[in-house]
Formats: sequence, C-alpha cells, structure tokens
Amino acid sequence: MATESIGALIPTAIPGYADAADIQAALRAYHYGSYSYDPANTSATSLVANSIAKYIYDIEQDIIDLENRPSSGGEVDPTEPAPGDFTPPGIPDGFIWVDENGTLGGGPTSATSIFTNSAPTSSLTTGLIWVDKDADSITDNPFIPQSVIAAKGDLIVGLANDSAGILSTASTNGYVLSVNSSTTSGLEWILPNPGDITGVTAGTGLSGGGTSGTVTLSLADSPTLNYPVLVAPDERWSVSATAATGTVNLDVLTSGILYYTSDATGNWTLNVRGSSTTSLNSILTTNDSITVVFFVTNGGTAYYQTALNIDGSAVTPKWQNGVAPSAGNTNSIDIYSFTIVKTGSAAFTAFGSQTKFA
Repeated sequence: MATESIGALIPTAIPGYADAADIQAALRAYHYGSYSYDPANTSATSLVANSIAKYIYDIEQDIIDLENRPSSGGEVDPTEPAPGDFTPPGIPDGFIWVDENGTLGGGPTSATSIFTNSAPTSSLTTGLIWVDKDADSITDNPFIPQSVIAAKGDLIVGLANDSAGILSTASTNGYVLSVNSSTTSGLEWILPNPGDITGVTAGTGLSGGGTSGTVTLSLADSPTLNYPVLVAPDERWSVSATAATGTVNLDVLTSGILYYTSDATGNWTLNVRGSSTTSLNSILTTNDSITVVFFVTNGGTAYYQTALNIDGSAVTPKWQNGVAPSAGNTNSIDIYSFTIVKTGSAAFTAFGSQTKFA
C-alpha cells in the first residue's frame, strides 16, 4: 500500500484512494503519512515529511520560538502605522516598523537585533538593531543596568522631570529617609529626632504617646513647667445580682473588682484567672503583681471564703494579721482583697485581707 498527496497547495500524505479499506492502517497513514510508522517514536527527526503529525509539530515549535523571541514586537507594512491603528491608541514604546515598500534589496528587509557590551564594528547587515547592555547611566538605556547600583541600599530617585539618579545608602545605621527640597534629589538621610523637649510654656501639654509611651525632658533651656490637673483613673467593676457559693471565678481581663449584690447562700472558693480561656500565669511575667477584690453580700447567715485558687490550682494566702477568716459578718458586705505576685512559672504568692462594711 502507498500514500499519496492530498493536493498541490499543501502536499499532505494520506492513504492511497485505491488501497484496501483497513481502517487502522488508514488512520495511521492519515496522521503519520506512513502505514508502517511507529506511534511510540519520540524523536521528531523520524516524523514523515508532509504528514499531518509533522505539520502540527512544526507549528508547535514555531509558537514556542515566537513566545521566546526577545523582541518588543514589529510590523511589515507599506503604510506607516498611525496611533489610531492600536488599542489603546498610541504607538507603544519599543515598536519596530519596517517599510514593506522599501527598495533596499528589492523587498522588505528583516531587522536583526543584537545585545552586546560595545557597538558592533563587523558583520553589519542592513536593518541591524543594537542595544547597549552595559550603559552606566540610567537614561542611556530603557532598562536599568546593574552597573548603576554601586552598593547595598542605593536608591534610584527622581532628580527632575525625566531625570533619575542614585541616592547612596546612609553611612550610619539607624538613619531615616527625610524630605529636603534643598538637596539634588529632594531627599536626605537624617538621624531620627529622639523627642527631647527643650521648652514647655503655659497651655502646652506633655504626651507620652499612648499608655506605654515615654517623654524625655531636657532642662538645658530652663523651661517653665505648669502643674497639671490630675484626674483619678476609673476602675472597672463587675457588678452582678448573684449569690456567692461554690466556686466563684474572678476574670481579671474583664475587671479586677467583682461585686455580688445578692446574699451569699454558702461558703465559696475564689478562683482568680485571666478568663475562661486565658490563664493569669500567661498574663503576668515573673515578679509582676496584680490586686483583685471580691465584694460579698451576707444576709442573716454569715458565709465566708474558705480557699483561694489561681488558674484552678490552690494557693494558700498570707493573711493580714496572720489569721485566716473563719466566719463572715451577718447583714454586711465583706470585702476580700488579694495582692498576687508571680514568683515563677505558675507559682504565686498571695497576700489577703477580709474587711467588714455595714
């Protein structure tokens, strides 16, 4: 059996029209241009010329070559391109146009580009495009050459309209970038202001920058300080119409003072913690302390606190006057105050007192 061409325009090899109708062999000849071609072949050189498989393979290679070609794009046309020919309007930077009507060489000339350190002096061809890859000025090249950067920390900055330059890194650690219109680049490296105060006048307040900020006051200029009006800070209470009994949880992330306004119905254990999901141990660091207070209402029966837990573990307090409470006070409000010091991981010392208010 033999294959024959499908036509003169694209001479693709197909099964011969007069061959016996063997469908498997015919499909192989149709795709690979040969009845005997091995489909398991992995070498492109073994593809049959003018077969569909060879045409498809060549097209795929052309697509890969076009995608990898390092050009900005180009067009061969008898008419110079106009901005309206493009979307969005405007001829894009890097576009190359070759005049199809040119008489050089009797037809259009394909441009060839090279990317070298120095200008070419030999093997020059018509339409050659040369791109300098070692320009030492930012404006000499549409790309930023590596040679522009001289040291770690160098910054490319604007010097004027369409003009760029280098701002070298600060020579001292800790400097910050600041705007200065008098410099060439409009920028400069400066030492941060430490925030010292050299003068304070009437009506001027001092701010520490938040709850944890600090202010350094310099007396070099003999400033006049006005006495501030101090306002006592608020303390947040948790007040609840609850009767004390069993285990009472005091969550310091909610408040440090807990007040039960209903008469106690039994003795209780006070458990001090951060919250139901946070331990007091995780809040405090070693040698930190916190003071909590529990207000308990008693009616005709005097109940009292029998134990102290921290994060659910028992801690024996050191009581005021050395005596632990053994009873409450009827028809009164008993106040239990504890100053808790963290002495180590999950280790605490508590100092407690009981006071009657009626």
